[in-house]
This record gives sequence, C-alpha cells and structure tokens, in this order.
Amino acid sequence: MADVSSGRLGHLDQIDIVWNKELGQVKGGPFSAFMLAHPSHILFEVAPHSFAHALHLTSGLAPNTGAAEITDLSVDARDEVALPRGLRFFRRWEIRGWAGKTSVRIRFCFDAGYPEHYVHVRGSNGTGHVDFENNTYVRQEHTPYLLDIDRFVNVGHAAQSALTQAGATLGQVVLAKAGLPVAGGPFAESITRAVRCFYDTRVGRLDPRLDVALAKGAVALATRAAERAGLGQDTHAPAKVAPRPVTPAASTLRPDTLVVGGTGFIGRALVRRLVESGVHVRVLARDPDGAPPELMRPEVERVRGDFTDVASVGPALDGIKHVYHLARGYGNTWDEYLRWDVAPTRAFAEVCAKAGVEHFFYASSIAIYYAGARAGVITEDTAPVDSMLRANAYARSKAENERVLTELMRTAGLPLTLFRPGIVLGAGGPPLHWGIAAWPYPSVCRLYGSGDHPLPIVLVDDVADAMVAARTAKNVLGQSYNLTADPCITANQYLDEVERSAGVTIRRVPVSAPRAYVTALSKFAVKSAGRSGAVLPSYADCEGKSFAGTFSAAKAERELGWKPEKRREVLVSEGIHRPVREYFELGDGSAGLGAAASAPTQPESTP
Repeated sequence: MADVSSGRLGHLDQIDIVWNKELGQVKGGPFSAFMLAHPSHILFEVAPHSFAHALHLTSGLAPNTGAAEITDLSVDARDEVALPRGLRFFRRWEIRGWAGKTSVRIRFCFDAGYPEHYVHVRGSNGTGHVDFENNTYVRQEHTPYLLDIDRFVNVGHAAQSALTQAGATLGQVVLAKAGLPVAGGPFAESITRAVRCFYDTRVGRLDPRLDVALAKGAVALATRAAERAGLGQDTHAPAKVAPRPVTPAASTLRPDTLVVGGTGFIGRALVRRLVESGVHVRVLARDPDGAPPELMRPEVERVRGDFTDVASVGPALDGIKHVYHLARGYGNTWDEYLRWDVAPTRAFAEVCAKAGVEHFFYASSIAIYYAGARAGVITEDTAPVDSMLRANAYARSKAENERVLTELMRTAGLPLTLFRPGIVLGAGGPPLHWGIAAWPYPSVCRLYGSGDHPLPIVLVDDVADAMVAARTAKNVLGQSYNLTADPCITANQYLDEVERSAGVTIRRVPVSAPRAYVTALSKFAVKSAGRSGAVLPSYADCEGKSFAGTFSAAKAERELGWKPEKRREVLVSEGIHRPVREYFELGDGSAGLGAAASAPTQPESTP
C-alpha cells in the first residue's frame, strides 16, 4: 500500500485480486454451516477479505471520502454444485467494477487445484504483486537502462527480492519450531501484527485497515455483489436457512443400536449395512442437521451429541443394547490425544457400562502394530512395539484406548469387542490415502520405502459387514479382530490406477526408512532446542509404515463368518477407480481431469 499511496506505482490502472483455494466444507460439510446455507453467503464469509483489499487500495482515489465507490458492478457465479438438504453452491465467482478510471477484478475459485492468493496492481509507473501464499511482495518498475537490459535487471531484482523474502519466512518458521518467541508463519505473523497495530493506534486515529469504516464498506460491497448475482431471496441481509428438523424414528421403530462416528467414512457404511440387515439405528452427531444424505432415512434417528461431552451421551443411550464407537478424537501431540480421545473414550465407555449395554464395539486400527520387514505374520496376538507407539501419537492413542477399554471390561463389566481395520478403501473415501503414502501436496506423495510391498487394504463395506456380523456371532466378547483382505496391491500399483483413472500424474518420492529416520531426527533436534516436549523419533515407526509385514485376518473370517472381497480386479474397481471418479467428479467410466486433487485427508482408521 505504501507504493500506491506514495505514487511510486503511478496512477492506478488495474487491481486484480485472486483467491483460488479449495473450500473443504463443500465436499465434507458440515452442510448446516452459514456459508453453505445460501449461494450468496460465501460473499459474506470468505469474500470480505478480498473486498477489504480492493477498498483499501482504492481509498487514495477519493481522499475526501476515504474510499472510492466501486461502480458498474457485474458478478458472474459459475460451476454450481448441489449439496445435501437441497442447497446450492457456486465454486467460481468473478466480480468486476470500476473505481473511477481504475479497473477492479476479483476472482474466487473454491474448487480443488493449485492454491493461489494474490493482489496484483498495475500503475502507470510500475506494478506491485503481493503473494499471500508465499509471503512475498515484488515491485517492478523501469530502470535507466535500455529495454533489453531493463528487462533483465527487472527479472533479476524480482527473483532476488522473492528469494530473500522466502528465506526470511523459512527462517522465521524454523525459529518458531525451535520454541523461540517469534510468529510461526505468515498467517500467525499477520494476526500478531494486526492485534499490535490495533492497540498501538486505538488511542489516536485507528489504522484504516482496522477501522470500522473499511469493515462496513466490505459488507456493503458484499451485499451489492449478492444482489447483482441474482441468486434468489435473502441476499441483502443474509440469514441462516432454517435447519431441517431432525427426523425421529417412528414410535414402532425403537433404535437398539447407537453409532458414534456414524457421519464418518466407515460410520456411514456401517449405518447403511445395519439398516440393510433390519436394524434401527441411532446416530450421535455434533450437527444432526448437517448429516450426510445417506443418514436421512426413517430407520436412522439422528440426535445431537458428542462422545467428548458425557452429558450428551446419557440420553442417547435410552433403549440401546449395542454401541459402536467409531469416533476419533483429535490432536497433534500426545497430551492433546489424551485430552480429546483417550479420556473421553474412557468416560463414554464408563457411561455405557453403567447403562447396561449388551455390547460395546470399538474401532481401533492396525496402526498399533509394527509392520516392517521383521514383523512376519501379524495376528491379533502380535504385541505393539512401545518405541513405535511413543513416536506415533495416533497409534499410541488407539493402543491406549484398547488398554483402557480392556481394563473396564475387567473392572466394570464392559462387554467389549475390538476391531482393527486396515487401509480402508471404497466409495466416499479419499483416493489420496495416507495409508498408501504421505501427501504433502495433492500432486506429490512420499512413499513409505520403495512402495513395492503389498498393502493390507480392505473395502469399507467389508469392514462394515464384519462389524455387523459381530452383533450376532458367538463368543466375541473380549476378542479383537484384524480386518484386512489378502494383500495384492502395492503402493506403486495403487498410484498407477489412480493416475490412469483420474488422468493425472503424481510425483512419487520413495523415502527409505533410514532417510525418514534421519529427517525425523533433524526435526526433533530443531524442536527440542528451544522447548521441552519434543518426541524422539522411532526407527521402528519409520520402517514399519512400509508394510513389509503380512497381516492375517483369518480369525475374523473363522469366528465372524466374514468373507472380505479378495479379487484384485474388484478391489481395484471398488477401492480405487470408484472413489477417484467420485472425488474428482469424473462420472462413471470417464477419463481425464481438469483440476488437481484436493488436499488429502487422513480417514478414521488410517495407520
């Protein structure tokens, strides 16, 4: 802004603002969120950031009023998608207008793709480009040299400036990870500076970027843009669409089964299979109104609650005989997992035991096992490796939950059965799966080792079938069951099928166990230099992710009568091709993809 207000860029000709970032809620919900309740609400939820930039940049064009009004506004909303509950959403917006002689163009894309967020200003004397994603600002203006030399010097200065700023940003992040009192990155720094600026200027004249006038102007611009878009009622003063009432089970259909985590990937398949087997289900959900459409059926009663809130669990247990605990707490550190996963699981199980439920099923994970080259055949009797668990908070939380629940079975009579699903694939799941590889970006994956070991995959419907079968199987109390199909697909073969089906190329980076361990040790050294609590890496954890070991699910097949799909062609079709078509919106049998994949997510039972 300094280059604009000082006149260094000259008279403003064009202002281009681009926000190209995937909005995960469009695919994953919750669908009762304000931004999804009406097509125009995104202009009041996300767009005001960009509207504020436009208004602030044009403020110098009308010094007596503080901001030049953006006139001749035109709005295009494209790429409509249908959401649950009859909602509509537009993933691409282009808003154009004029501030005097200055052209203003603002573009949004909320679909998957390479992320971009920048402001580009063209003036009569030069250009300025702010890249929010990379935390750089590059100015280009003429030098005293001849044209060809001028271009060379401009490119060199821009590259040098960007490199210097990028280095400073990286250094700041490293210092923050080392525990020093600096902002942890561009976003954290921007918040810190905004708060400091507010307190530094509130006594006198508040910084115009924080002034209420700019906020009111951004909302007014959003309102005008919503009106110009012409997408129906409720655009001038947006309000939430009235939530669809929770559908109770009919009086003659009393649920006897409670599913916690029923809105998740495995949970949805479980609810569907339970209903198909004639069971009436109650689902505990934080947002019953935003539940996935497959749960909106008369056999499914949706009640508001959260397993981390014991007060909400008691009423949900009324009339319940069978409880499936598929919910997963969250966290990055072990302390966070203790607080948000282990402790709530204990409290939830204690309430279930006191309520006298007949069966408590818990979905653990094969992540608790060491599965490296020295593992051999892994059965339910294979003990976890303590050093690996200490380095992997997710696996440690699953193992600790198993220990806690087993203890409650002995001391409180909890009727417990444990499931340990493998790498779960299928419709509704993410094809960029963290059990297959690590995904720093949608177009880049880091293979665990060479990527040539057959993986312990299993279809989500088969996992659900095993869980349903355990309701009526004999002698399952106190038992645990590995749920995997016969290994027949390697990570590289999996990625081959994703590329072939989606029409994309994924960069693969094989990471050997020694390399992964050295990298983890380096991060540990940085983190432990300035603060306590850093976790020492485990070589067993790094090497075990290769899945060189072999999993056996013979016990589940024998005792539950479980028959998982083992045909390779079906596993590929249902576990890879179908999720790819769904996720990338290719349609049945289509090939080719115009946009990159969205940021991968780690599902409930991914190791």
